[in-house]
Amino acid sequence: MARRGKGLDIGDGGASTNRLNNPKSIGGSSDASNSNKSSSSNNNWIQTSIPSIDSLPKEQNVVKVIDTNVPKLIDKNTNPTGAVSIVNIDKQTYCFSSSCASCKIPLPKAEVLSPNEETNGVDPRLRCDFCGAAYNLRTGVRLTKKDGSEGWKPLGFLFGNANGENNPLPVYALGERGGKVYINVP
Repeated sequence: MARRGKGLDIGDGGASTNRLNNPKSIGGSSDASNSNKSSSSNNNWIQTSIPSIDSLPKEQNVVKVIDTNVPKLIDKNTNPTGAVSIVNIDKQTYCFSSSCASCKIPLPKAEVLSPNEETNGVDPRLRCDFCGAAYNLRTGVRLTKKDGSEGWKPLGFLFGNANGENNPLPVYALGERGGKVYINVP
């Protein structure tokens, strides 16, 4: 189950009412709201339409898609509700893009994998069920090593790193203040 973030202070000198300074995130994405930026330099907390942390899915090792209605995540053609994916693993909640960074296919059927040497035996992994791209769930870094758990995907040759790109999976931190859920969006 997700842990509530505590000590979230709204206070940016009056510049905006949607930023939280020095937030404490819930769950697993606390250290990496973007794989290329640290969470301390990326402090763009935006209120979501998620009713409360308690309303997040509680199933373990199952990817669920949740609508946030956050304008920065909305794409009228591919993501009209600003949806994100949520997965709970060992009492940690991970929040990440609703679609694969490699093939752009939604991730609700993605496979949650145990940590391996590429994640220093610590961070869980996620593998796209369509193209086979694998990611570190905490940082979003695209993993490149193939091991026995990496199965062949019928269309992976078309989408899986065909352009030589290793696009990271966008990951987001979640936090709560006053019963409202916030997401840290780059």
